[in-house]
Amino acid sequence: MKKNINLYILLLFAFSTLASCKKFLDEKPDQKLMVPKTLEDFQSLLDGNFEMNLASTSAGLISSDDYSLGNDAYNKLDVDQRNMYTWQDKSFSEVRVNDWGSVYTQVYNANVALEGVEKITKASFNESKWNNVKGSALLFRGRAFFEAALIWAKAYDAASANTDPGIPLRMTSDFNAKTTRPNVQETYAQVLNDLKQAADLLPAHPDHPIRPSKGAAYAYLSRVYLAMRDYPNAGKYADAALQLNDKLIDYAALDDTDFYPLPGITNPELIMFFTMETSFTPVIDQSLYDLYADNDYRKTVFFEENRDGSMGFKGSYDGSYAYFTGVATDEMYLNRAECAARGNKVSDAMKDLNTLLGKRINGFVPLTATDPADALRLILQERRKELVLRGTRWMDLKRLNKESEFQVTLKRTAGGKEYVLLPNDPKYALPIPDQIIMKSGIPQNIR
Repeated sequence: MKKNINLYILLLFAFSTLASCKKFLDEKPDQKLMVPKTLEDFQSLLDGNFEMNLASTSAGLISSDDYSLGNDAYNKLDVDQRNMYTWQDKSFSEVRVNDWGSVYTQVYNANVALEGVEKITKASFNESKWNNVKGSALLFRGRAFFEAALIWAKAYDAASANTDPGIPLRMTSDFNAKTTRPNVQETYAQVLNDLKQAADLLPAHPDHPIRPSKGAAYAYLSRVYLAMRDYPNAGKYADAALQLNDKLIDYAALDDTDFYPLPGITNPELIMFFTMETSFTPVIDQSLYDLYADNDYRKTVFFEENRDGSMGFKGSYDGSYAYFTGVATDEMYLNRAECAARGNKVSDAMKDLNTLLGKRINGFVPLTATDPADALRLILQERRKELVLRGTRWMDLKRLNKESEFQVTLKRTAGGKEYVLLPNDPKYALPIPDQIIMKSGIPQNIR
């Protein structure tokens, strides 16, 4: 086997061990045996929601501070989850389906669709379908590269982005193409390029929340620019997303006694639907739970008391046990508010924050801020409370650790030992699977 064996082979072999689940759209029984050729074939490939929508990365959530585990729960974790929970230097197990495989399966499928659509002539009779296939593939690829960067690259820093190692940017489905590791600047440039091209091609609103749209491209551009701490652009694209959908659920209308109070795929706040699954039940960190006032509907919509008195989570926008990791309007209100505060537009920032909180708190009295710093403090606290277990906390920790006033030192006790993760620690870039390093020859993260 050649040293630079294509990582697609490795990840697809691992990913093939997963069982298939139902697709969003009907598919041909022998689809997996067919070579896609038509626009309908490529659309069906991208509509394979098990690979494209329901396999978000989980490493960031497991490594973040939204939750904690007692010894019994920790002992039930598999070896990879233990390593991520305690920020170890060990990479994913080679025999286990993992985030690397999930990400690059999405990239591979997107590249197959991108290469295929370019072989089909765009004409008036197929323009809408052609644009949707290409735009969707670009959004899926850009989002997948971004998820990979959040896990396996350092936080974006304009001062070092040209030298910090990024992630492999697979731009072809060719198994023989050499795998390389561009820098962080090149990585984020490709993410932005994919998402901006997608925004130009996609419809304003999708046929279904599981499909990409212009609004989803704008929302992901906002999230990416936020991770880069490019706040003017993050605010610009949050605003663009909200121009297409600014709906918010009134939490007063939810039944907090339901097992899962939120409506899932029919949630009007959804811009695009993605989820992840984990094999453990997290206990909400007590310090996070204590941030919610008694008249905050989220306190009973998001959480429920476990038998041992700890607090469990039931507030996923998936409407089930799976964790929602897509984009929704509440996040865009918070993005726009934060960027306004950072731009010294206190009135605009507080307007967005109060619009959101008016749908979340019983008897809400609008908040006021004395200056931009005060507004930013309030917004970041509400971001922490609103986006709990949404897959954004790891990104927020990485970007905010670049600002001394918001740095956080994470501490955990597991197996009788205390573990500490300092701000800007190299461990915020997780180790790339050893098998990928060995076969591709790309450099490993320094931990």
